[in-house]
Amino acid sequence: MIKNGGKALNKSKNEILRRRLTGIICLLAGITLMGTVLGVFLVWRIRSHPGRVSPASAEQVEIYSKEQIDKFVTSVLITVQNQPMGQENATADMIFIASFNALEQRLTMVALASETLLEIESHEKKTLGEIYALGGPALLVNTVNRNFGVDLQKYACTDTSALAAMLDLLGGAQIDLTNEEAGYIRDALGEAGTNVQMGNALLTGVQSMVYAMDKRSGQDQLGNLERSLTLVYSVVSNMRKTATKDAMLPLLSLVFSSIQTNLDFETLRVLGYEILKAEEIEYGRMICPCEGSFHGAGGWSDGLEIDIIRNGALLRETLYNASAVS
Repeated sequence: MIKNGGKALNKSKNEILRRRLTGIICLLAGITLMGTVLGVFLVWRIRSHPGRVSPASAEQVEIYSKEQIDKFVTSVLITVQNQPMGQENATADMIFIASFNALEQRLTMVALASETLLEIESHEKKTLGEIYALGGPALLVNTVNRNFGVDLQKYACTDTSALAAMLDLLGGAQIDLTNEEAGYIRDALGEAGTNVQMGNALLTGVQSMVYAMDKRSGQDQLGNLERSLTLVYSVVSNMRKTATKDAMLPLLSLVFSSIQTNLDFETLRVLGYEILKAEEIEYGRMICPCEGSFHGAGGWSDGLEIDIIRNGALLRETLYNASAVS
């Protein structure tokens, strides 16, 4: 009897763990897009008022089913485009993989350079940004899985305008700026950036988008990826400290009307707020391509040729703690 009871208890714990894993990944995508917990009314709102058309809709690209590499790890592809959602042939300007390891309570963000050249099914090479424009998030998911040996199945897409509005609802982002970064924001925004100075600065949503997409400041060729990860970390940390149900309602309404995703909203409804207030989470981060593994294909504007094997191994090690996984 005790043995059977123990099995039942383990089964129950495993089920709870799986539910938590699914829910926290759904939350993670929303957090990176600056929000996600929900209520029945908001789910009804989504179903009654469909979101904007996905770039994938015209192509009807199907995401190929992939066996889960690690049962405790689930990941979501997140894209942000500078052009409005629904605009035809819009490229992805920021691309992330958000991943959560439920066993180790580790949340990992990977920033991928949109200029990265990868081979698509036709054996033609395109940048990640172009692949998104060609076949939407589904083709991008398939291409990343195929080239890097990962198991992405879910995606969430938004644009910089919606993301900036979400950030403003959260009160902005606290970022330590270099003098060069502050100057870039002022130059890019004119009057809207006159208050931005070096040091610890509270950036508005628009200022945060300019900061994250800054490819000029510093010596690092992929400095914009580091800045985008810094922005995500700042916002996630702030949300985990200050978010309340009441404060999240207007944000959620905006999130649900501004993103295109294949995530399960029912899971979010049940577990979102609980996960937001979960115990401390370990954070990990990676930039792809990694340092010393890429060069311009003719010119920087022509895309980046990368070491696929090296970056794939590092990505798998980062997500699954297993460099040998292929």
